[in-house]
Amino acid sequence: MAATTTTLQAPARPQRSPERLWSQTRVRFALTGLAIMIIALVAMFQASNAYTTTREVFRSITEVNSSLVDASENALQYIAQASQAAADYALLTSDTPLFEQAQNDVFRAFAQYRDEMATLSATLQSDDERAAYTVAETITYSRFWRHVSNLVAQRTNEAVARREYLDADNHVRNWINPALQELERLNYDEMVRAGATAGSVISSQAFRYAVPALAVLFLLGSFSMEVRRKVRRLLTPGVDLALVLSLVLLAVLLTNLNAAPSDLNFMIGNAYRGVSASSRVLVEANLANRAESSALIDPEAVDAWMERFDAAADRIQLRLCGQDECTDSTFVNFTNSLERSIVDGALRISAEDSARIDGIAPLAVDVTLLGEGRALEAARIAYNDFIAANTTLRTMIKAGRVEDAILFNTSTDGGTSQEAFLRLEEAINRLITLHRDVFDQTWANVGSTLQRNQQIAVIGYGAIAILALLGALHRYREL
Repeated sequence: MAATTTTLQAPARPQRSPERLWSQTRVRFALTGLAIMIIALVAMFQASNAYTTTREVFRSITEVNSSLVDASENALQYIAQASQAAADYALLTSDTPLFEQAQNDVFRAFAQYRDEMATLSATLQSDDERAAYTVAETITYSRFWRHVSNLVAQRTNEAVARREYLDADNHVRNWINPALQELERLNYDEMVRAGATAGSVISSQAFRYAVPALAVLFLLGSFSMEVRRKVRRLLTPGVDLALVLSLVLLAVLLTNLNAAPSDLNFMIGNAYRGVSASSRVLVEANLANRAESSALIDPEAVDAWMERFDAAADRIQLRLCGQDECTDSTFVNFTNSLERSIVDGALRISAEDSARIDGIAPLAVDVTLLGEGRALEAARIAYNDFIAANTTLRTMIKAGRVEDAILFNTSTDGGTSQEAFLRLEEAINRLITLHRDVFDQTWANVGSTLQRNQQIAVIGYGAIAILALLGALHRYREL
């Protein structure tokens, strides 16, 4: 009897029906499309928030921090103008046309000074700022203005009026000016710190946007490949368009956000530093100009006042080009570019001379703006004329020609001391305007770009969310 052989076979695996496979793919497509839509909306929110934050930090620095530095610098100029007008009022006789104008200028400049001090008082933050402001405010109202008021009230007594002016101006020189310069330095340093903090804030916001944006890009890429594999199409218009749009948005928006800190550094470190450095030249010029007036009011101490003039004049020269006698050479060449020797000299300023001008780089170090070289050359010429006029003034005083010296000091006729000072002031104000215009224009351009790109981000990621969802639903129906 033949043996019976039994063969054991493995149980057959259950086969999934094509309908079940398509059903799973449909669910996956639907969930993927929904996930892309949600993450795209998150990316849209993060991008919008990044641009809102970036614009806010720019606005804070350009409208808040810069306004405080401006207020400090303007206060320095207005108190100097009030003091100079008081000097003219003390020097001139009532039959001189400039007599009444000088009196009016005293009150006008002091009113402008009060406005700037009001701006500063409302925004004091640190103890150092409050201390500097308190000194300037206290000395202004308790001493400077009291002496100026006495000068005006007792103008008929020439000796008393002149003594009141000297007391008033000494308070400006020894107390108010140093306090306001310290306040200006503190406000500028705060602007620099705000810029550094803003850079890290902007970078953080860019990173927060990049995470969901990259997730959208990755999901769209993966989804596009899977759709091609499942439906066997070369193109999947909705998904592919969303993929390209997400790539373009990521590149454009991240490039723009990453460039923002550099734009901010340029505005603060280049444009506004020029505003601040130029303003300090005006401070020195005003000190020199008032030293001449004081010498006429106090002829017994003329040598001491002229020493103060020389010290201020030396600082003007250092602030312009960084070296002794550097203003003897022409600053610009035939193309109105700064001579290389002038730039090199400014860069080689000694540590001792740098300390004399508070560590602020000379204006000749970085001349890049259109018209800046011409303005600096005009300042050099006016400075040399101012020095030459001072030599003439000293000769008049030494010869006892006091009335001629007073007229030479107060008149704005060509070749006079006051006319040269006004040209120097005009040239420096032109430099301030050039730098300030660059600062403002940069902010206008950056602000406009940030606002436009924010709108692009909202529209773009909104479109990606819709395209991804519609693309998934369309392929869903094809399965």
